Amino acid sequence: MDSWRPWELAEAKLTGLSDAIRENSEAAERTVDQVPNTSWAGGARSAANARASDQNGWAKKVAGKVDDLQTALNNAASAIDSSKIAVNGALLGASMQRFVLFSESDPAWQMRYVPKEDDDLTPGQIADKEREMTSYVKGKADELAAIASDHAALIRTAVGNLDTIAPPALTLSAQDGRRHGQLAADGWTDEEAAAVGRNLRAAGLSDEQIVRLMNGEKLDDVPRGVQEYLHTFYGSVGSEGLFDLKSKFDGMHTPVGDSWSKALGQGLLTLSNENVGANTGYQYLPGWVQDWAENRASDGATLRYQDVPFASLLGNSGSVPPGERLGTELIRRGAAGASRDIGGDGQRPEVAYGAFETDPNELKRTYESTIRQFLEVGTRNHESATAILTGEYSDGAKLADYDRDETVGHVMRHDWDDHGHTASGLVDWIHEYSSTGDPAKIAQADRAYAGLWDFATSTDGNNNFKGLMNTNDDGDALGKINPHLADALRKASLPYLNYLANPDSSPQIHGHPDLELADHERPNEFRARAIRMFSLIASDDSPNGGDPTDENPDGINAATELYRDLLARANMNASLVLAEPHLAQSLGLTSGELLQLGQSGIYGAQYDQELDRDNEVQRSEAATQNTVKILSSASYALTLVPHGAVPSALIGGVAPWISGPEINDDVPFNLPSADKAFGVGDSESQKLSFAYSMLTTAGVSGPAEWYDSSGTLKPLSDMLTQSNGDASQLDQAIRTVLATKYQKEFAPGGEADYWDEGVEEGLTPENSRYDGSDLATYREWILDGTRE
Repeated sequence: MDSWRPWELAEAKLTGLSDAIRENSEAAERTVDQVPNTSWAGGARSAANARASDQNGWAKKVAGKVDDLQTALNNAASAIDSSKIAVNGALLGASMQRFVLFSESDPAWQMRYVPKEDDDLTPGQIADKEREMTSYVKGKADELAAIASDHAALIRTAVGNLDTIAPPALTLSAQDGRRHGQLAADGWTDEEAAAVGRNLRAAGLSDEQIVRLMNGEKLDDVPRGVQEYLHTFYGSVGSEGLFDLKSKFDGMHTPVGDSWSKALGQGLLTLSNENVGANTGYQYLPGWVQDWAENRASDGATLRYQDVPFASLLGNSGSVPPGERLGTELIRRGAAGASRDIGGDGQRPEVAYGAFETDPNELKRTYESTIRQFLEVGTRNHESATAILTGEYSDGAKLADYDRDETVGHVMRHDWDDHGHTASGLVDWIHEYSSTGDPAKIAQADRAYAGLWDFATSTDGNNNFKGLMNTNDDGDALGKINPHLADALRKASLPYLNYLANPDSSPQIHGHPDLELADHERPNEFRARAIRMFSLIASDDSPNGGDPTDENPDGINAATELYRDLLARANMNASLVLAEPHLAQSLGLTSGELLQLGQSGIYGAQYDQELDRDNEVQRSEAATQNTVKILSSASYALTLVPHGAVPSALIGGVAPWISGPEINDDVPFNLPSADKAFGVGDSESQKLSFAYSMLTTAGVSGPAEWYDSSGTLKPLSDMLTQSNGDASQLDQAIRTVLATKYQKEFAPGGEADYWDEGVEEGLTPENSRYDGSDLATYREWILDGTRE
């Protein structure tokens, strides 16, 4: 109660401040009024008069809000003091009646009675008296607490009203920024650092503005004075002064110092972002910052004395995104740092990031933290990530002196100490942007994924795919060293699964009418690229359901998640068939191809491991066993937790393209055999499986012999037995029944069969498809990009 010190509330000299605001604003207006009309007239004079009048009117409103705050403080002081007197009076009265507090910190205000020597009160009577006095004193204390709370709310409101009409950012100017930047020349005193810290925090963006900026929106509500302050401050402070100021803020070891340090990094990123007002962007950054950002082949001194403190400065900036150009340069700088230990011999790169006598482990942490922070900050801007993946800025301008394959390769092949979590920022936003419904964001996601696809699945030149599947001397694949990045590739690919399986299908099926991935016009090469993408994803290879191991410490199993995604996509395609039956044939081809590509990709990841181990005798068998475990685990999980978009009628053994589980002791779910599973086995069985699956949900009736005594459709195997094992005959019979409802789509002899494949020039029908279960084919067609 005593700590509230109400007498100090009324001591604020706000009345004098409000009077000074009124007097000075009126004097300023008179200065304009007193200029003779003979020496200054016309439109400029009229504009000056209007501006002076507006400013004076605004200043009077500010002064009024200052007065309101002083009034709120005075009222609080009076009310709290009066109520405090009442509480003290109650305590005094209680003490005169021999009652004392059990404890001065007891929130219950429990009173204890001190009886006289000749008191004849019973213990029960004493307890009653103590309860009565406690209730009385606590009642007065509660009144005081309520009064204090009410007046605190009134004070907060008054402060908020003042902040609304006169936010600190409105007081900033270019002159302030230049003056504060020049203070660095003689070192930072406590008062100077505090003044700059307060202004930097005032210049900071609100949480709502930061979110809008991260969404790529342009901010037109940042005061011009803030923009000019940031420009002149960072342009005047210099690198040494900037880093010294951050050290001073950090050295305070207080919440205030921490907030100023954060504002220092945020301010520079705000200045770099071309979506903030009209006076920010890469060209507004100090020349030394631009030179540093573009000089990626730095020597030891630059790495130690600029990269390390710069990474710390920018890394401690919350979530403010840089501008597209600076973000791109930061990613390139992180990639350049990551490249220094890829395939290198001799001196390790981390020695350049600290003093000679620094502990080697500390050097390694500093090196990794530095390059990772550059990557994290740069990828906050998705336009920067897109520029890195495509080699072009959003306006179509080419990145200068840029080798896309080299840069992205360095990011993805580096063995990050966070297992690729930060590096995943390069692509993990693609899925979100593709799902927004915003055409501009979808187009950006498409552009980024096209660049990712072109890089990651190419075997031309240096063979990017082979490099990602063999990142180091041990042949470790991307997913093994960076499982988070493999999982990010999986998520980025989710919106494009139907396109990867059937780029020639209608936009209604794949949803990306303007997307053109590399080699989409060459079916077999496109199929090989899709398998490569799935192999990269599946190279996070643990077949143990994602349990953490020494080799897979994160427990991420992107291979299992991938196949689960493919099955879910097939289920969603099946539900689309019910609503759009005219798409049935194309969707059937798409889903079947998708599952086959996924299986081939998972086989490829397992084969690559066996090739790395060079186990000639057992590698094919081991890869097959691991692939079966992965596919089985994914299939079993999906039957237990079906996709939310799939109607309940499609779940279980009747879901199109998916057979029901068959449990045994080895794995939770056996892969269906060729005569039961869509996408596995010969084309006749595949077509029959699709037709049968459609029959289970089509709402039409076939011949009586297809049903058991309860009227339930018999299993496909029983129906096939009844047809003497003739899959083609049964398929045609089912299609005839389906044609009663879906006439054109299933009429026998109707449109071209959706399993007919065009044969690429120079290939025979026998070798026009990739056999994902063959090791030699993986090595020649997928890994090396050659065919025999």
